[in-house]
Amino acid sequence: MAVRELEPAYPGSPPPIPARPRDRTLVRCLGSLARCLEALARWLDRPLVPGLAALLGALGFALARWQRWSRGDIGSWILVGRTFTTPGRMWLAPGIGIRPGSGYDGQFYYRLALNPANLRHTAYGISLDAPYRLMRIGYPVLTWLASAGQAALVPVMLVAVNVTALGTIGWLGGAFARQGGHHAAWGLLLPAYFGLLTSVSRDTAEPVACALLLAGLLAIRYRHSVLAGVLLAFGVLTRETVIVAAGAVAAVRLVAICRRRQRIGRPDLAWLLPAAAFITWEVVVRAVTGSFPLDADDDRNAGTPFIAAYDAVRNNLHNLSWTEFTWTDIWLLEFAVLIVVAAMALACLRRSRGPAHERVALVGFLIEILVVTPTTWNSLNADLRSFVEVYLLAVVVLLGMPGVRLTRHSLNKPVAWLLPVAAAWALPALIVVGSRRIFWS
Repeated sequence: MAVRELEPAYPGSPPPIPARPRDRTLVRCLGSLARCLEALARWLDRPLVPGLAALLGALGFALARWQRWSRGDIGSWILVGRTFTTPGRMWLAPGIGIRPGSGYDGQFYYRLALNPANLRHTAYGISLDAPYRLMRIGYPVLTWLASAGQAALVPVMLVAVNVTALGTIGWLGGAFARQGGHHAAWGLLLPAYFGLLTSVSRDTAEPVACALLLAGLLAIRYRHSVLAGVLLAFGVLTRETVIVAAGAVAAVRLVAICRRRQRIGRPDLAWLLPAAAFITWEVVVRAVTGSFPLDADDDRNAGTPFIAAYDAVRNNLHNLSWTEFTWTDIWLLEFAVLIVVAAMALACLRRSRGPAHERVALVGFLIEILVVTPTTWNSLNADLRSFVEVYLLAVVVLLGMPGVRLTRHSLNKPVAWLLPVAAAWALPALIVVGSRRIFWS
């Protein structure tokens, strides 16, 4: 049988060059590799993956800090200050020392985790600096449950509960990303906030409160109103600022009722339960201590709007160091990350497909951080952990933007670069703060 010769595609053009066997093999290998990578990306596109990644990352950070900074003594993470201790009446787990000065917030969570039912001003030799500490009882309760009431296990469980909460935030982030039409891996932006590492290393309540906040918002999306109400209620008892999100849910819901003349129903439990829990706990603490915790919190954590933020930015810019990387430089980097991510989210408020109450909550949390006292803004060693809700809600709004396939034609669309820009800003600050916490603080 005669072999047919290759004819040119056009008259006068040279005949096509047949592919060599080696070239065909290379093309097949590249095609197989591309299909494998695509299959791997599809397999990784599930909320469990960012959840495990966040959990392992937080666990690795905790182990590194335990070995490098505290030299195998996790009790030293609880910074108990001499100012709030009573000599001769103290019970401290092994490894917990008393430091000069006022210590840090973790000492009050430790004291409450020893026995959450003991709401007295002084117990186990540690005194509360203000009644508002009792508002944040959720984290101590979870630690007490995790330690099975064994006081010696409380220092370990304070860290373990926060590490687990970071893993939960990663899983919830993957769920939010999938709902927005993005790959689940973008959910890692939520636990990537640098202030959460400070909370883990200082035994404070932000990781648990944020996990409850995000879980409650996700439950509302799935129309599990009772579950959402319970989660947000426990979140309010863990960190009172979660009430801002519950208030946003209430505002959107009440506006809808007024416009459509609907009656209050099951969906309203998502904000009624948190409100009831907040008021009930205020009354309980008032009966025990003789004062409402909210009054003490208002005096300590609220001030003239904008003034504290303006003074903090001005002072830190004035103290900016150009010769070495100081805590002031880190604070400015963290502030830049927060501002950029929040600004991108505000620019996308109308186009985001997320529920209206999430966008209202972002605005509410922004207003909240603008009225806090200078003490919160000027704390260089806190890594803006008190402003974590602004970052989280901003990322949730960005994840609500419709996903697109990245091509050369879609690069001019804001959706194509919003999430990469947020990651490019957040990750360097996370790495810097993490390394500082592991080795020097």
